[in-house]
Amino acid sequence: MQNYTQLTARELEYKWLELIGHPVPPIGRSLIIKYLLWYEQAKHGKISPLGLFREVAQAAKSIDKRPKATLEIGSKLIRSYQGLKYEVEIVPQGYLYRHKTYKSLSGVARAITGKSWNGNIFFGVKK
Repeated sequence: MQNYTQLTARELEYKWLELIGHPVPPIGRSLIIKYLLWYEQAKHGKISPLGLFREVAQAAKSIDKRPKATLEIGSKLIRSYQGLKYEVEIVPQGYLYRHKTYKSLSGVARAITGKSWNGNIFFGVKK
């Protein structure tokens, strides 16, 4: 088995394409190396290769590299918009606005304005 830790990012991409046949999903270097090693083992019959690409793509979707603002449960965000005051409460499931829970502040901002907004910007939440 090859020592992937010695390869450059470009070499890892080529190796991935060669072995798996799909472009590398947006995952970190360490995961790329782990999946390449796993795939090599699968080729040698040690583990099943079925669904590898789907698993990697799913793992890539679940990884959000953007930093998140940390808001405590029970905190309230208050925003004035077009002369009206809007209040959102942070709950374990997301953001509570007018008795409806939203997964993101962007969803709340869209409900208020009817337009697509970055929720952190709309509510003035700092990273």
